[in-house]
Amino acid sequence: MIQKYRETNHTQGHHQHENSDVHRQCILIWINRKSEKGQVDFGLRQQFEIESQYWTKVLNRVVATVKFISERGLAFRGDTERFGSPSNGNYLGCLELISEFDPFLKEHIARFGNAGSGNPSYLSSKTCDEFVQLMGEQVLSEIINRIKIAKYFSISVDSTPDLSHTDQLTFIMRYVSPTGSIEERFVTFLPLTSHTGESIANSILLVLSDLGIDISNCRGQCYDNASNMSGSYKGVQSRIRSINPLAEWVPCAAHTLNLVGVNTVNCRLQTEEFFTFVQTLFNFCSSSTKRWQFVLSSMDANESKRIQTLKTLSGTRWCAHAQATNALCLNYDNIHNALLKIAEDVNQNMSTRNEAQVLYRQMEKMETAFLCSLWNTILLRIQRTNTKLQEADLDLSTAVDMVASLRHFIAGLRDEFDRFESTAKELSPSVSDTYKADKDRLRRRKKRPDETPGEDVTIAMTGRQKFAVNVFNVVIDKLVAELDWRYEAYNALKHSFGFLNKIHLLTSQELRSAAALLQKKYPSDIQEDFADEIVQFKEFIMNKDCTSSVKDMLQLMKETDLSSVFPNMDIAFRVYLTLPVSNCSGERSFSKLGLIKNKLRSSIGQEKLNHLTIMCKMSLMHFYIRYFISKLLFNSCKNSY
Repeated sequence: MIQKYRETNHTQGHHQHENSDVHRQCILIWINRKSEKGQVDFGLRQQFEIESQYWTKVLNRVVATVKFISERGLAFRGDTERFGSPSNGNYLGCLELISEFDPFLKEHIARFGNAGSGNPSYLSSKTCDEFVQLMGEQVLSEIINRIKIAKYFSISVDSTPDLSHTDQLTFIMRYVSPTGSIEERFVTFLPLTSHTGESIANSILLVLSDLGIDISNCRGQCYDNASNMSGSYKGVQSRIRSINPLAEWVPCAAHTLNLVGVNTVNCRLQTEEFFTFVQTLFNFCSSSTKRWQFVLSSMDANESKRIQTLKTLSGTRWCAHAQATNALCLNYDNIHNALLKIAEDVNQNMSTRNEAQVLYRQMEKMETAFLCSLWNTILLRIQRTNTKLQEADLDLSTAVDMVASLRHFIAGLRDEFDRFESTAKELSPSVSDTYKADKDRLRRRKKRPDETPGEDVTIAMTGRQKFAVNVFNVVIDKLVAELDWRYEAYNALKHSFGFLNKIHLLTSQELRSAAALLQKKYPSDIQEDFADEIVQFKEFIMNKDCTSSVKDMLQLMKETDLSSVFPNMDIAFRVYLTLPVSNCSGERSFSKLGLIKNKLRSSIGQEKLNHLTIMCKMSLMHFYIRYFISKLLFNSCKNSY
């Protein structure tokens, strides 16, 4: 512009200039020069794009390597941090392996691999740690967002000491995803300094506050049966319920089933002696490799053509008891004969021969064979039930029905004494036909001078009758009583939500009554028209090919987009499925804890431990690879200026 305009009333000159031939000619020249790559910053922009593409390719390979190692819980670093060294760890080793088939990465490692500090290569342990932090934080953020979208959630905590003698409190959250699937997610490990109910409850509230999650939306809590967790006055569950009465406490079904077995074994001396014998037999065979191979060669293969070896017992995992008794039952006679050969082997020392002789005579007793057959039947059913109870997506009603079926199965065994006795005799031809009590002298009470012969009411019982009354019946009755007592809390919850699994079987009046009770229990979540809604929903599912499972009905609602039509049904289903059954997800996080914080990595930091555990347990990282790379590049640029 040749002339300046100092007054606002002359601004019409701008329009005249834009329509002038001179201005149009200048614009055309500028466009031509721009299209001909004649701009001053063209070279800089081109160089920037080339560099950006180059380092993005490098970081893509680094991210894939970090993701691969972290998902498997492997160690990253080795003794050295130099390419070409066989002791440079999994991180650099994986990059070297990829470079053998990737010319780009091979050239990059050759140029920048061992360049030293101050030379950016994005292959260093610092870059690796930054990616671990970014991935862990982003996956945790995604979990929290999903929980907030779901609104309702339940919590589960448990603790265990790690290798550095720090008690780690694992924090698990359960919720229903927008698609209707049940998800249990690990959130964090907390160093625990006190085991009181108040301290653990405060830790739970602190975690929820830091994550921005409202405790008022908690609808369930699941812990083991320890007094500091399950106490009615000072336990964690009572303190959480004092803040949020709707946070129902559900005892861990798996821990409860273990306690049922423990208390039953301790109820009679004979059952304790039997499991002591099983453990002693394993110790005797496994303490010598020669004896182990000899006993192993005497065993027969099972239906899968595999030899089921002797197993040790476990104080916490009762599936080990099932495996131990099952292995003994399958090869009872073979093990019995192997012990006899060891006892008669003159090449063995006297201590070994005497111990084998004692075990051999113990296996000849009818009581040992009978208890082996009995506990094999019971423990196999308990193990199968316990395995199902440990599934993360199991709903409460199914769990209660499974435990109830187990209870009826065990109660029905009370009338099958003869069957177990016949099975015991079939285990080995050398099993005695008599019981130990048959060989005992009949004790008679000394009569007083004023007693008459007719007043002696002593009834002589055979060894078989004594064993049936004092051992067999007591074991069965104790199991049934323990199941009834310990699963009473589940029945109360099933009474509130059980009708949701029987919608198609109940009448409209029964549905209205049950719905009214549930709406009264959750007035802030479920509206008063819930009764009418569930009656209509019954007519809807009767015309659909849908099972009575709450999980299937909720997924049907999500697939057909009917949550707006049945909003109260959607809320009731989600609250019900949010209720936990067990805290086995916490036990699984302890497995990852032992894998990550092993004896070679016992000094790992708490923050990095949490990030690696989240990455090891979750499969959400592949959605954010571009985000990880851009975030790291941004942090690098920010730290450089």
